[in-house]
Amino acid sequence: MAARKKSTPEQPNWLKRVITTFTRVRRTMRNLTDATDYATKLLQKLQAAWEEWIPATAH
Repeated sequence: MAARKKSTPEQPNWLKRVITTFTRVRRTMRNLTDATDYATKLLQKLQAAWEEWIPATAH
């Protein structure tokens, strides 16, 4: 009797590397987006505080 092939062959090494790379890139982009959003909110708060402070010191 002939040996049967595996029904689910293992992923080739290169495919595993590609998937790992895309996962890392996605995670990095998500972290970068989160950091950018945080910086934007921080700058908006700073701008609002500055706009309130300028008229108060213009006397």
